[in-house]
Amino acid sequence: MPTAVMNDGATLHYEVEGSGEPALAFLHGWCSNLRHWQPQAEHFRGSHRVVRVDRRGMGRSVVEEPAGSARRHADDLAAVLDVAGVPSAVVVGHAGGATSALTFAVAYPERTRGVVVVDSPMVARPRFDDPTDGFGSLLASMIAALDGPDGAAALRGFYNGYFGPTCDPAISAAAIADALETPLAVASAELRWAIGDADAAALAEQITAPVLWLTATPPDAALLHSKLRDVTIGVVAGSGHFPQLEVPAQTNAMIETFLAQLVRT
Repeated sequence: MPTAVMNDGATLHYEVEGSGEPALAFLHGWCSNLRHWQPQAEHFRGSHRVVRVDRRGMGRSVVEEPAGSARRHADDLAAVLDVAGVPSAVVVGHAGGATSALTFAVAYPERTRGVVVVDSPMVARPRFDDPTDGFGSLLASMIAALDGPDGAAALRGFYNGYFGPTCDPAISAAAIADALETPLAVASAELRWAIGDADAAALAEQITAPVLWLTATPPDAALLHSKLRDVTIGVVAGSGHFPQLEVPAQTNAMIETFLAQLVRT
């Protein structure tokens, strides 16, 4: 089990497979783990170097304190790539991991071949105390539920709603069980800081690398084009919030097409 020890003592679990350029670095979402990229690892490891990381506090990564920011997750990925001998990569981030992927692209532009965002909103920094901010209000209510007397039940309830009606029940049940292994303090802190203190819209304006914005529902295309210099929009069919697990063939095909465009340019 490969691990990397960070400068603050955190131990991060990661896996490296395959060979070929460009390398792919996968960052999972909120209360998830690197196994949720298994269909992508199996598909791409025959032609690309594939790096998957359990973000600190989740999966098999061991920490005393949660990340506290998307930048901490981005720096963690840079350190893991150093240990793995990967100078640059296409960074793929799902949901809560997407802000970390965007942050990596801004903090390490010379190491970012491209960015793939999987089912994550393009929003400004959430305002928790503003009832007109739908995303901020949602995060605030989730944090309150997780910090309440039955946070585990709240976490289960949130994850139950993340999968589409046609998803294989075994897939959703396994992902929910994985989520429930996340310490509630980490789950709450991720929403408050690594997601809630990140400004995806501002980050997007600073990214120079090509971006694939892959979603399960049609996004605001005009907004994406106004924020990103070079963006390709992909919408999968028949999926909930986990396209990489629910419709892996569609997800892999879109990423593969994006990679082909990168190679051509």
